[in-house]
Order: sequence, then C-alpha cells, then structure tokens
Amino acid sequence: MKHFFNKTLLFLLRLAVYGKRAVAWVFFSFLGMFSRLHDLYANTLGFRLYKLGFLVGKKLEKYKIPLDSRVVEIFAKRGTLQLSLLIVILVILLPHSKLYSQDIGSLPGRNTLLYALVGPGEQDFGTEEITVEVANLERPKATDAPAWKSGAVSVDAPNTVGKVVSPTAQDIAAVSVGGSALTKPTILPGSVLPVADEPASQNRTDAITHEVLPGDVIGAIAERYGISVNSILWANGLSARSYIRPGDVLKIPPSSGLYHTVASGDTVSKIASIYGVNADEIVEFNRLQKNGADIVVGEDLFIPDGVKPTPRIVSAPRPAPFVSISAPPPSVSAPAGSGYVWPTSVRRITQYFGWRHTGVDIAGPVGTPLYAARAGTVIKSQCGWNGGYGCYVILDHGGGVQTLYGHASQLYVSVGQQVGQGQALAAMGSTGRSTGPHVHFEVRVNGAHQNPLQYVR
Repeated sequence: MKHFFNKTLLFLLRLAVYGKRAVAWVFFSFLGMFSRLHDLYANTLGFRLYKLGFLVGKKLEKYKIPLDSRVVEIFAKRGTLQLSLLIVILVILLPHSKLYSQDIGSLPGRNTLLYALVGPGEQDFGTEEITVEVANLERPKATDAPAWKSGAVSVDAPNTVGKVVSPTAQDIAAVSVGGSALTKPTILPGSVLPVADEPASQNRTDAITHEVLPGDVIGAIAERYGISVNSILWANGLSARSYIRPGDVLKIPPSSGLYHTVASGDTVSKIASIYGVNADEIVEFNRLQKNGADIVVGEDLFIPDGVKPTPRIVSAPRPAPFVSISAPPPSVSAPAGSGYVWPTSVRRITQYFGWRHTGVDIAGPVGTPLYAARAGTVIKSQCGWNGGYGCYVILDHGGGVQTLYGHASQLYVSVGQQVGQGQALAAMGSTGRSTGPHVHFEVRVNGAHQNPLQYVR
C-alpha cells in the first residue's frame, strides 16, 4: 500500500514538472515574438515617429503661451469688458421691463396665516360714498398763524368742532422727515412747534453758545443772530453736509467772520493778508495794542468779515507722451570705468530675485529709458512673446556675463551693435507676460541666473 502511494506521488510530481516546462516554453515563445516585433518597430517606424515628434515639439515650443496668460489676455480685452458690462446692465434692467409686468389680482401675502391672525378680517374696504355736513359755526379769528400752515388740512380731535383749542408743542422727530444742517426738515401739516426765544443783542465782542431746538437749521440760526452761515460752520468745524440735532450746543461768533489761532511767526498784518481784511479792524475788534504787538502764540483772534482761504490744489506735472523713437541721451550716473550701473532712471523695485524669479522688476512710467549696465555687444534685440519677456534686449559683456532687459515698449539697438555703459537700449513698457510697466533685469553668469543686486546698487 505504501509502495502504491509513493508511485502515485512521484507521478504527480513529474506531471507538475512537465506542466511547468510547458508554461515556460509558451511564455518565452511569446516573449521572443514580441521582442522581435519591438525591434522591428524601433528600427523602422518607431524611430522615425519619435524623431518627427521631437522636431515638431521643438518648433512649437517658442509659440507656447501659458494657460494663465491666455486667460488674462482674453479677459483684459476691451471687448470682453464691454460685453460683461452690457450683460450686467441687462440683468439689472430686465426685471423692470414690460416683459415682467402683469396685473395683480390680489394683494401679496393675503392668503397667509399671519394675515388671517392680524388682518382686518373678512370685511372688504371698498369705495363708499361719504356725506359731509358743513356746520356753519363761528370760529374765533386766528392770530399769528404760521405761514407754512396756510392752506393745510388739519385734523381736529373728537368733540372739538366749533371749540377753541389751544395748540400744544409736538416733538419734531414725530412730525418731520429728512433735513440737515442747512436743509429744513419736512414738517407734517397741522403740527405745532416750540417757538425760540428772542435773539441776544447783536452788539457783542465775545462768542456765545446756542442750544439747538427742534426744527433749527444753520440758516435760521445765522439769520437770528445776524451773521453769515459760514461763520457758524467755521466756528464749529461743520460743513454744508453736517447734521445738527436737538440738544447740540453751537458756538455763535460775535459777527460774520472766523477765528484764527496765532502761530509762531504770525503778525497782525500777515493774518490780515491771509483772510483779505484790514489789519486795523482786527486790532480794534480784539482790543489789541497798536499794530497788534501784544498777540501771543496760541491766542484765538476773531477776524471780522474774514473768509476762509480756499486751499490751493497743485497738480503734479504730467509726463510728456512718448512719441519719439530716437534713443534718449546716456545716463548721467554712469561713471567711466565703473563696474555696473543701475539699468534705468527709476528705482522702485516691485519684485526681488528669488528661486521663482530670475531677476528684479523695477517699475516706472511707460517710455522711461533703459540703460546698459555695462558696455557690451547686443546679441538679442527682438519683440514678440519670447517666453513672456516681450520686447527684450540681451547684452554680452564677455567672460560669460550677460544682462537682460525685458518687457520694453520700444527697442533702440540692433543685434551685433556695440554699446557703451549707460547707453539707452530701449524704453520701459509692459509687453509679454506683464501686469504693468516695468523692466525685468537679469544678470547671467555662464548661463546661471545671479542676483542682480550683487552687481548694481
């Protein structure tokens, strides 16, 4: 029995060995066939396709434009912006057009639970005919009625028809709408307002205070005290758009004019010339000594009939438009025989050298001259996309050192030209991959980018 078991096991082992050899033979047969096909493809068609793809990619590389630059180019066009504004305007105007007009058969919200709880109920307020009986009663003659109340319709309280009712003052906040420091609020008809006291005497030399009452505006207060509106505004640091509220306390000058705080070096004559008044009037009104010799720094002088001078706005001179294509003169800051000079006439750096930025960006107006940092030979001078550089110039200074000037608006030099240190090469612009007028300045040593600030200062 044991011998039969061993023979069976030996037979199974031999069967497994033969199966393994058969599988290996089939695998290596297919592998050899695919290897021969691969060699045939690589030596004939494959090599030629790879070579063709490599040449096409090399030719198209200079025409590649990054996706983000293409998006910026599309959305920065004037036509795109105008189309966007047109769409926004149409979206705003469409809901107000006749396309959405319709007859409203019922009031919005009338079928809600809240309307059923707090609404007027099931009654329908339609148009009813109202008969008004006119009572021919004698009324006492009104005296001193405000002019604004003439012709206004007033509502009497119940059970007061034909009786004399003494008016009571009302809160201005409950019967008025709008209003500012110079604009009187709109008073509802029938309202009774408090009457201000009589103004103080106008023969004053000192300022007084006035508490703002309901319904007061600067114009009425100025008329009450016999001075100009600007005098009150200047004395209290207000403007025509300021608001005053009941309870505010205003400083009322003695007459039309303004106050001046004496500063170091001020004289009465100088102050009078500033406000266009007579110096003797300032001396007399403020009770000063002759020629105002007793004024002290920090003292407030009142300038009668003075007018606050209008501040002079001096606009910065606008740069002349860049219309000439001739190169400007060389930089005056280029000493003969020095190492490297600053490549332009402006010095505002907007981006420094780093591992993601191969040079320094120097911003300035369009047309600002770009100077040669050192004498050399022009090896590149061309416009186009140029990998994002736009219009750019490359100078070879010998010894493996080159400098690059990118994003120019115009070029003044050509390839092969010898330039001196400080000579104008181009005009600053915003061509290529640029968000504003600037020059991208690079220093390359044996093809490696270096920090330009180690060479120029």
